Amino acid sequence: MRYRRLGRTELQVSELSYGAARGASQDRAKFIATVHAAIESGVNFVDTAADYGNGDSERALGEALRGHDHIIVETKYQPYDGWGGDAAYTGSAAALTSSAEESLRRLRRDRLDILLGHGIRTLESLDRFMNDGCYEAMARLREQGKVRYLGFSAHSVEAAIELMRRFPFDTCLFPFNFCTYLGGNFGPQVVEAARDSGVGLLALKGMARTRWPDGLAPEDRPFQTWYEPITDEEVASLAMRFTLSLPVAAAIPPGSAKLWDVAMRVAQDPQPLSA
Repeated sequence: MRYRRLGRTELQVSELSYGAARGASQDRAKFIATVHAAIESGVNFVDTAADYGNGDSERALGEALRGHDHIIVETKYQPYDGWGGDAAYTGSAAALTSSAEESLRRLRRDRLDILLGHGIRTLESLDRFMNDGCYEAMARLREQGKVRYLGFSAHSVEAAIELMRRFPFDTCLFPFNFCTYLGGNFGPQVVEAARDSGVGLLALKGMARTRWPDGLAPEDRPFQTWYEPITDEEVASLAMRFTLSLPVAAAIPPGSAKLWDVAMRVAQDPQPLSA
């Protein structure tokens, strides 16, 4: 496993971060064993969120990380009621503070390494995030020693760039995928803005293929991911190598055992892509 500095922070993070979203639905013992195997392979960075399984992901991760205080933990506060495109914005400074305090209890930690404002989607919701005092609440948690670094996740180029412009965030979690990056020009602008501001980049969806077909129930999906992943190992390997060739500190592959194993093989032998 190789390590990269996360922007202007003091953190040296493993090139792969373990995404613990599936800790909310997996068998607890199996999940804990998977986390421990990732740590033994050199992973020192894990990602979760307060809303994954109504906190069950954080609870499972808190149990898995007992005795592993050196592991860097990132969690998120989601200022929306749900995740669909029609989800209402419900963020507030009080709700963010309460969510972070609960995350600390569930994760069994005295301090969060990274706290993200999760999934800022539009410039309108960004304005709400700012006017409702959410960033100030994050900054107060940092002043109180409950959080080390502040960041955000976004699925919009415009929102990501504007968040970096308006606030002194430390990190940005964003989808960096070879198809959307090269074919849709979705991402290069975020890389440039992060380079100018010193914000550390973290990559989502490096192994994404496309959306699940409409009407396919979650229980009928062969992988418990929010999107259909690349399952051909050669293509998945190329996709991960592309994402890791960008100036990102770490990528977060899907938590599925098969897909995670592919990502681990790439990280342990990261052959650079040719032009």
